[in-house]
Amino acid sequence: MKKIIAVALVTLTLGGCAQLQAVSGGLSLVTKSIANPVTENELYQIEASINILVTGLVAYRRACLAGNADKNCRANILAIQPYTKEAEVYIPQLRRFVRNNDQINAANLYNTISELYVNAKQTALRLGVNLGG
Repeated sequence: MKKIIAVALVTLTLGGCAQLQAVSGGLSLVTKSIANPVTENELYQIEASINILVTGLVAYRRACLAGNADKNCRANILAIQPYTKEAEVYIPQLRRFVRNNDQINAANLYNTISELYVNAKQTALRLGVNLGG
């Protein structure tokens, strides 16, 4: 009986160590992203994501104008469009910051664009609009 309890305690202790390693691994990833916040590849990825989102919204708008979309399509477009328009304004600025290696401004702008993208996707999902990406 004592051996079973000892084995259980050792297992719980090692499990706790594994959890602690996972947490510290996550913290090191955060530190790495702060040390080098925006690479050209990340710029291209966020730019491509925004382009896919805008292309989907344009296709949805065309379907709406043709009468092939749901009855709330105009309201849906008006709810999603501000996110994409704002992101499109920020992308040239982000390109300039990455090109000039202004990492502080690039990180702030990248986070803003990422947040706009996520908000647009969540709004589209909530409204039942498939925009791809």
